Amino acid sequence: MDKVKATWKIINEESGKTSDKRTDYMLKVKGKLIKSDPEVASSFEEFFTNVPLNTTKSLDSSPAAAISLLEKCVPECNIKFQFKHITCNDIVKTFKLINLKKSKDIWGMSTVILNSVINVIGSELSIIFNRCIDCGVFPDEMKLSKITPLFKAGSESDPSNFRPVSVLPALSKVIEKIMLDQLSLHFNKNKLLHNKQYGFTKGRSTIDAGVKLISDIFNAWEESYDGVGVFCDLSKAFDCVHPDILVGKLQHYGVDGKASSLMNSYLKGRIQRVHVNGVTSPGSQVSMGVPQGSILGPFLFLIYINDLPFFVNEVHEMVLFADDTSLLFKVNRNNVLLDDVNNSISRIVNWFNVNNLLLNENKTKCIRFTTTSVKRDIGNLKIKDSELNFVDKTVFLGITIDSKLQWGPHIETLLNRLSSAAYAVKKIRQFTDEDTAKIVYHSYFHSVMSYGILLWGAAAEVQSIFVLQKRAVRGICCVSPRESVRNKFKELNIMTLSGQYILEALLYVQKNINDFKTNGDFHQYNTRNRTNLSVRPTRLQKINHSLYGNCIRFYNKLPSEIRELSLNKFKALVKRKLINKAFYKFEDYLNDPNPWD
Repeated sequence: MDKVKATWKIINEESGKTSDKRTDYMLKVKGKLIKSDPEVASSFEEFFTNVPLNTTKSLDSSPAAAISLLEKCVPECNIKFQFKHITCNDIVKTFKLINLKKSKDIWGMSTVILNSVINVIGSELSIIFNRCIDCGVFPDEMKLSKITPLFKAGSESDPSNFRPVSVLPALSKVIEKIMLDQLSLHFNKNKLLHNKQYGFTKGRSTIDAGVKLISDIFNAWEESYDGVGVFCDLSKAFDCVHPDILVGKLQHYGVDGKASSLMNSYLKGRIQRVHVNGVTSPGSQVSMGVPQGSILGPFLFLIYINDLPFFVNEVHEMVLFADDTSLLFKVNRNNVLLDDVNNSISRIVNWFNVNNLLLNENKTKCIRFTTTSVKRDIGNLKIKDSELNFVDKTVFLGITIDSKLQWGPHIETLLNRLSSAAYAVKKIRQFTDEDTAKIVYHSYFHSVMSYGILLWGAAAEVQSIFVLQKRAVRGICCVSPRESVRNKFKELNIMTLSGQYILEALLYVQKNINDFKTNGDFHQYNTRNRTNLSVRPTRLQKINHSLYGNCIRFYNKLPSEIRELSLNKFKALVKRKLINKAFYKFEDYLNDPNPWD
């Protein structure tokens, strides 16, 4: 372990990611240069506190109007929710599920320190939490956040080029986790979350959101429509959540009585203090937002935006992932006017406005997804008097998506990142062993290469990425560029690019098997392929040979005994087999008569 830590220290030094314990700040505030730590801390505190206020000052938000919109489209939950009392054992079990970190809160406590005494103080914590439930009050001492300014880019004298990193009291993490577990159980059991929510939802991920968007585009193409995608950019969405609106929505979903009072107390009266070089600012009250760095905050944001999808016409689509809101409109290819789209956007902007969220029209991007190479006139999309930007590509949940879904721009971006990663692996191998170089490979190369591969893994340009993967593997093994590395993949227990694509496709089908039809669903004949998944006939060959088409073809190659395994055993076996096969192209898998022998 010491060797690995030393390796990462060297990597961070080489990449310039090290940070001294002391940072000398020089801020320019109202034309005045500020250098002393107390003044710097206070200036940051004032700036961070005012960000949500300045962001939302132009909005005409209204708790009454927001709840009225909610009530018009979402039925009220008649099943009332109350937090339940807990025991010492509940505290200890819950704490084991929390990520341990050394970062200390405003009281000098960390979850690592708390972990060493949780068995001793668990009983007292359960008493505190049960009192919170009975009184409907969240302790003020657990609402103090320690803020550290983290530089992003640009001028270091401009406070807006820093983002606040918040550390909440370690003790509050335990209570928040219990509150989250009980709240999420209520929402899931009563099916209160909209099915277009993908963020912070059990069993759903960014890739599931990506699959939904791509499928919606394919469906539009199959029906001879173009798809107009609108990728909304919300300014400081988590920080601008209006507490009264959120509490009102919680009440609509059944969070009543003392539970509602506890949530109201949890959200309000929070204080943040900025920590700079050992100096802490006096503290300012936070008037809005879900607590940054909290366990409960992301789920509360889902509740806040849960009624948004109801404001989009049923013929159109929406994908929500936390504060990333993406819309897809089906439009006639010969229709230059986009009146229906503009009307929908107008309703959504009104929803944002009433709910205290600001849509940044300058950063909101639009793409016309089309299969044709013929340039067509594109109508105007507007937010009030501002025209939205139509682009050929944009970043969607970390993946560069282009107007024809050819994935060239995404692969080009990947090549730049992976080229540096392959070089880092080779360089680190010069002064360390194979095992350590392999750890660096998985952290810097394989994790980046694998992200979203289910969406773009069939693109024509993927072989250029595979060239870099082979270069990285050669770097681990210290072999020449001309030497074959097929056996090295097996020896190192590393999945090839194509193997990773096949694995992700098979896992997607296995997890969502109920969404697929078998041949037996369409006829009663007891044929050999009766249990195989049915390939849906498509008008466009592009659709048949990407995503769902490949998922089905890959899955139909599986023997029945593998299909019947539990998900964990399925994943372990498939992964082991694919590593051993070391397919260089996914077509090699499809053409192999016995890929699972």
